[in-house]
Amino acid sequence: MDSCKSKAPPNLDICKNVITVIQRLNSSTIIVCGTHAENPTCWFLRNNASYLASDIEGHELVKDGKGISPPSPFQRPVTITVEGNIYSAMSDTIDGSGAIQRTYGRLKNLKTEDKWLQNPSYVGSAWIKAEDSSMDEIYFFFSEAEGSGALEGDPFKSRVGRVCKVDDGASKAAHDSWTTFLKARLVCGYPTESKYFNKIVDSFVLPAGSDARKGTVYGIFSNLWNCTAICAYAQANIDSAFKTPKLKGFTGSLPGNQRPGKCTTSTIPRNVLTTIRNYPEIEESIQPIDERPLYFIKQGNYTRVTATRVQAVNRNLYPVLFLGMGNGKIHKVLHSNGKVFIVSEISPFKNEAPVSAITLDSVTGHLFVGTPLETVRLPLADCEAYGNSCQQCVAARDPYCGWDQAAEMCVPVAEAANRNESAILQNVDELNVSLCYDGPGTRSLDKQAEDLTVDSSAYLYLPCPVRSYHAVYTWSYNQKEHFNCTIRDGSCSLFFSGQPPTSGGLYQCLANEDGLLELVAAYNVRVSGGDTPALAGTALLLGLTAAYALI
Repeated sequence: MDSCKSKAPPNLDICKNVITVIQRLNSSTIIVCGTHAENPTCWFLRNNASYLASDIEGHELVKDGKGISPPSPFQRPVTITVEGNIYSAMSDTIDGSGAIQRTYGRLKNLKTEDKWLQNPSYVGSAWIKAEDSSMDEIYFFFSEAEGSGALEGDPFKSRVGRVCKVDDGASKAAHDSWTTFLKARLVCGYPTESKYFNKIVDSFVLPAGSDARKGTVYGIFSNLWNCTAICAYAQANIDSAFKTPKLKGFTGSLPGNQRPGKCTTSTIPRNVLTTIRNYPEIEESIQPIDERPLYFIKQGNYTRVTATRVQAVNRNLYPVLFLGMGNGKIHKVLHSNGKVFIVSEISPFKNEAPVSAITLDSVTGHLFVGTPLETVRLPLADCEAYGNSCQQCVAARDPYCGWDQAAEMCVPVAEAANRNESAILQNVDELNVSLCYDGPGTRSLDKQAEDLTVDSSAYLYLPCPVRSYHAVYTWSYNQKEHFNCTIRDGSCSLFFSGQPPTSGGLYQCLANEDGLLELVAAYNVRVSGGDTPALAGTALLLGLTAAYALI
C-alpha cells in the first residue's frame, strides 16, 4: 500500500485490496482474488471458506493474480471455472488492449494474441457443455470499440468469442496462444427502422436441460443514448456459425477435414493455425430470434440480467428473466411464446444506484442483487405481493405463483401441497382470470375511499400505485369527469397545480388490463375555503402520507 500511495494515484481506492474474483475450484476450495494495491493476488479458502489454506510451515498460500484480477478496482473482470481451470478476460485500461486467457489449473495457460481484439470490454462468459466432453466450449461476450463506425455510426460492435476446452495451444515467443479462438458479431436491433443497439452490456446463457446447445442466450444491449434493449439468441444458431465458419477476409482454401476452430485433441496443421491467427473473425453475424429485440425499454435502462426456467402448474417450463436497472429497480420478466411480459417491478434498495451484480440460487429460492452501495437477498417467489384475491394472483402471470383455492392465498407453486390445476389456479400463457369466477372481467370495484382535506390554494396530489405495467390507468371525478395520468416512479398520479377543484368530491383511479378492471385508489376530497397555512400544510401532509402508504 505504501508503494502504491507513493505514486500519488488520483484515487486512493486504487491502493486498497478490492475483491474482484470469487470462484469455486472444487468441492473443498474457493479461490479469491483482489487488486491488492495494484499488485493482484489470489488466496485459497478451504473447507467451504472456513479458513485460508496454508503450506506445511503455516504460511498462507498465495498466488500471483495477474491475468485473473485487474490491478484497478474500476476494471470489470470476467472469470469462469471449468473443471478446476480458470478462464478470465479483462480489458487493459492503459493501452486499450485486452485478452481472453486460461490463467490457472492443470491445463496449459493460454492467451489471445493482441491483434485479435480491439479495445474489448467484457461482460460475461459461459461454459457450453456437449455430450462428448472433449467438445466443450467456453464463450466470452464483449464489445469492441473500433473507431471506424458500425451500423448507423455507432463505433461499437458486440461479439461472442469462443475457445475449446481441449485447446492445448501453440507456442510463440511471448506466450502460448489459442489455436481454436474465433469470434462472431452479435446483432441486436430493428433492421426495418435502422435502429440498432451495438454495445453489449451484460449476458446470460440459459441452458435447456442437459444440452446447452439447445439453450438461449440473453443479452442487454445499449446505444449511444444509453437506451437498452433485450435480445435473445438461439444457442443452436451460434453453435452452427462456429461449426461452419467462413472467415472474414480469408479467400484461400483449406482441406475439408481441417475446419478452423474445430475442437480436437489431434495436432492442428500449421496452415490452419496461420489462417486462424490472421483471420479470427467469422463473416456471418449472429441474428437474434425473430431478427428483432424481445423488448426495448423506453424509460430507464437495464444493466444486468440473469434467468432461470420455472415449472408452472401445467408442468411446462417457462423462462423468467430478472433484469437490474440503472435506478436500482428490478424487473421480473416472463418470456413466453416469443414475447416478454413484465410480471413485476421490485424496488429493494434504500439508495438509488445502478444494479452492478445479479445472480440467483434456484436451490434456496433466492435472488441476490447488488449495487455499489447495497446488497439484498430477495425471494424468487414473492407471491404475497400480488394481493389477496384470486384475480390479482392469476393476472400476475408469474409461473412461481398460483392461487390456492383451499387456503385462499397466492402461494408459491413449488411449495404447494397439491401441485395440480384443480387445486392451484394459474394461467401463465395469457391473461385469463375467468378461472376465478364466472362473472364479467372485473377484479374489484369496491374500495374504501381515503378522506383528504385540502386548502383551495394548495396543490392537489393523488397517487395511484402501478401494480401492472400492462394496464391503462385513468382517473374519474364523481364517476363522471375523466382524466389521464402519466406513470412515473411507480405511480400514475393525478395533479392539480394552480387550478384545484372548487368543490370536493370522489376521485377514483381505475386500471384496465385487457378488459380486466380494478379500482386501485379512491379519495374523498374536501376543499376548505380558508387560507390558513396550518390547514393547507395538514392537507398536504395527509396527501403525502397517503401517497407513501399506497406506494
